[in-house]
Amino acid sequence: MLAMIYRSTRLSLLGMLLTTTLLGQQQADAENCYLCHDLPMLGVSSTDGGMRNFEVIAGDYEHSTHRNVICRDCHTDINEFPHPEEVQKVDCGKACHITKPFALTGYSHTDQRDSHAISSHGQNPKHSDEQNAKKPDCKYCHDNSFRNEILEDDLSKHSDHCLRCHEGEGLAGVILHVSSHSEHRSASASIRIVELCSSCHADQSRMQEFDVNLTQVAGYENHFHGKALKRGLDNVANCVDCHRNHLNLPATDPNSSIHANNIQMTCSANTYCHSNATARFSTAAIHSEPTPADNPIPFFVEWGFILLTAGTMAFLLAHILLDFGRWAVDAYTIRRKR
Repeated sequence: MLAMIYRSTRLSLLGMLLTTTLLGQQQADAENCYLCHDLPMLGVSSTDGGMRNFEVIAGDYEHSTHRNVICRDCHTDINEFPHPEEVQKVDCGKACHITKPFALTGYSHTDQRDSHAISSHGQNPKHSDEQNAKKPDCKYCHDNSFRNEILEDDLSKHSDHCLRCHEGEGLAGVILHVSSHSEHRSASASIRIVELCSSCHADQSRMQEFDVNLTQVAGYENHFHGKALKRGLDNVANCVDCHRNHLNLPATDPNSSIHANNIQMTCSANTYCHSNATARFSTAAIHSEPTPADNPIPFFVEWGFILLTAGTMAFLLAHILLDFGRWAVDAYTIRRKR
């Protein structure tokens, strides 16, 4: 199917290409990719009748996590213009041309990619192509949001504080990358993580296909962690605190963070969690909803508090109604006597 390029014509593209040399000094990227990709609504029609959007807003990209990575560090098969109609899918494990701070090696996401590949979210040969296609890949979770703008004044302030102990030209880069790539610990950040994981795990049709427990999301929301998170507490465990973000393995796997042999260490791993968690404490149910058969103590304690609260409110309401009735009778009696 022929590509449909919006808001541009061949003539205008030709004119812009002729002025590449003059505009090159004004481009934020090294190879003038913004020359075309900064055009609003730049896209092509796909073979399935949909639309692929290739617009990249320069100002937004400069505030993204990948601001220092040139386009062809990831799109390595793009070597000519016009680009070929079929391009390779970006491999997040490719080494970038930028180097790790305080190191001489190229930066890549190889470790994260390899961990994801053997995780529950990776491609499993026992599953069908349709099932594997429904699993989350890198871009499903990492949307490369452009909202993480870092203020230069804040960066300078944090850099000066760290330079009291640390030295190195790459320090500012470390702070900038960490500040943009991960947010401060906050309830709003944890809520977004739970919402992201729930977008799959709350989908019963999808979870049934993989034979996954359907009570996970509801169990978390009804448990202390979920309830505390909804009330704005920031030091509360979210999904990746317990299940890890890339090496997400089932509880039956000995390498899993939630395996019976590892769960105590997981519960006490972070300072904002249960640093003194005992083995018995770590066996408490987290996701399962309280039932008289499976979790009788939490079930009856929860219903005890519900009945106590409801009974107290009912008693207060009855007291108010009786008091009002007494006042109404007295007022009526006094009026009759007049």
